[in-house]
This record gives sequence, C-alpha cells and structure tokens, in this order.
Amino acid sequence: MQDKLSNAAQIYTKSLVPSIPEEIIKLKEELNKKYPNTVTIANLISHNPELLGNFLTLVNTNITNEKTEIKDAKAAVNVLGLDEIYNIFLSSSLTNIIAQSPTEKAILLHGSKVGLACAELSYWVFDVSRSEAYMAGLMQNVGAIYFSRAEPDTYIDLYKSQLSNPISGYTSELEKYDTSHAFVGTFIAKKWNINIDVYKSILLHHDTDFANKLENNQKVRHLVALIMVANFIVSSTSEDQYITQELKEYRDMGLSQLQLPENALKSAYSAVNKWGNSIGLTTGSH
Repeated sequence: MQDKLSNAAQIYTKSLVPSIPEEIIKLKEELNKKYPNTVTIANLISHNPELLGNFLTLVNTNITNEKTEIKDAKAAVNVLGLDEIYNIFLSSSLTNIIAQSPTEKAILLHGSKVGLACAELSYWVFDVSRSEAYMAGLMQNVGAIYFSRAEPDTYIDLYKSQLSNPISGYTSELEKYDTSHAFVGTFIAKKWNINIDVYKSILLHHDTDFANKLENNQKVRHLVALIMVANFIVSSTSEDQYITQELKEYRDMGLSQLQLPENALKSAYSAVNKWGNSIGLTTGSH
C-alpha cells in the first residue's frame, strides 16, 4: 500500500494539478467558524459569475431534493444545509477548472453521470447525503485525468478498458504502474480538501475486498457500493459501452452492501437519462 501511495505521489507531482479557487478556500473558512454568516456565504458563491452559474445548474439538477428552481445564491443558502452548499459548490467549481481536452472532458462527463446515479440511489441510503454521493461519483476517476497527463502515450487506453472491465482492467493498471488512478485521485482529493469519506471511497472503488476493509466504516462502504452500482447504470445507458459479465459482477458487489428497493435502480436510470447531458462541462484553461 505504501509503495503504491509513493508512486501515486510521483505521478501527482509530474502533473499540473490546479489549486482550488479562492472562493472555495474562503467558503471553507467561513463554514468552519462557530457561527457562519449566511450573507457572507452567499456573497462568496456569487463572487464569480461563471462559478455561480455552474453551481446553480448543479443545484437545480437531480442532486437536491428541491422541487422548485433555486435562482440565486441567497435562496440556495436559505434552502440547503451548509454541508450540502459546500459539497455542491466544490463539485461544480472543480468540474469547471479540471478538463483540458475532449478526452478529459469525457472522463468528467462520465463521472457526472455516475454522480447523478449515486445521488438518486442515496435516497435509500440513510448515512450518505445526496451531495456526498454526487461528489464521490464525480471524482472517482479524477486521478485518471492527471495520470494520463503524466503518461500520455500509455495510460488512457488502460483506463478506458476499465469501463467494461473494472476488475481485471484495474488489476492491469496496478501491475503496469504499481499504483493507480485511485491512489492518484486520493492525493488530489486531499489537496482539494474533499470530504474524508469521499476520498476514501475514491481509493477503494475498484477494490473487490472493499467490504472487508471497510467492515467498521459503514458510510464509506456504502459510498463505494453506490459508485459500483452507478457505474453499471451509466454504462447501461451508453450505446457504445459493452456490458460484460465482469461489469455485472462489479455491480452485484455494490448491490450486496445496499438495501435498495426495486424502484431505486429505475429511478437512477431515469435521473441519468434526464439530467446526464445537462450539466455543462467547460474546458479549463489551467
């Protein structure tokens, strides 16, 4: 484990990983105060018009329970919990600054669809919020973006193979590099101050032994399981994605840890079909 983390650190330092926007740092500082000021929070969210627009788009998709459209930051602060505000603003802001190419945008778009499915499924998982579920799905493969920048000639095909073969493809990645996008993603998530439960789920989302490793951490176990099930759902909605027996086994590993009613999967499929292509992913300039 330590060698894989060390190798991930080397990949991490070879890639240009952007810092999170100043608005997020200040928002975190305000939220950490004993008595956060909601006016200050709304002003920070509104400071950058582009970040505000992405935030409101995300708020008004399937990752919140609100039935009416939220049109400004003040309304969002009044309606949503402060933890939800931070997770959604962080997710929308990072999405805006990461992608530099069509391939990287495709990785993030896949992540956003998985996040939508995770958020919908979390309705039936009592210890995971919708925004945490969304962030876990969105960020699961963020390490792949920076891995591909460090290894542009060899990595991306290996990553793509894991969309259909999430177990054997991931094993091949570990064997070739003695690390993986999951380890790199964990380093990046820590740099960006992402929720500890979320970055633990990033680390283990391809691990077939995750249930045993997380025997005493039910919340992270549920997050990993949500990612596994949601990945299958997103692949099933893609016309160019081949559904392998391995992918079904990966889904079943996730389902075994969740008590989902039959209509839960139908709801997640509907969410991906309805919202999956509506979240704007701009190409970053960093």
